[in-house]
Amino acid sequence: MTEDNEPRKKRLSEGIEIILDEAKSAASQALSGAENIGESLKETLQGALSARNNVVMVRLNKESLIKLDDLVESGIVSSRSEAAAFLIGEGVKARSGLYDRISEKTAQIRKTKEELRDLLGGGDIDGAGSPTSKDEPGDDKP
Repeated sequence: MTEDNEPRKKRLSEGIEIILDEAKSAASQALSGAENIGESLKETLQGALSARNNVVMVRLNKESLIKLDDLVESGIVSSRSEAAAFLIGEGVKARSGLYDRISEKTAQIRKTKEELRDLLGGGDIDGAGSPTSKDEPGDDKP
């Protein structure tokens, strides 16, 4: 009976070796993927934080503040300011299609305002340069 067990033990041993090799390969790929994610996050953070020349003060709800603090406490960023810049940058990227449409509409609004200024003789259409009564139609008095 021991002779019958030898081929079985050998197959079992080979099967275990194959499983171990597969597990090692999967673990190696997972570590490599984690390193890539880490590098990607670093690159994203560096991009979001590289050209921060403008200051914006904001009021946040408690949930948003907790998210900022989580980023700081985890060591991903070093301050609430960096966390806010990172999250805003990521939000803009995630909704880039929407912001492209907003930019198009804003450009149309600017163009229309400029056309109205030209129509009114260069007056400010936002209220300060409204036409006087002598410019109104139907008023022929000097």
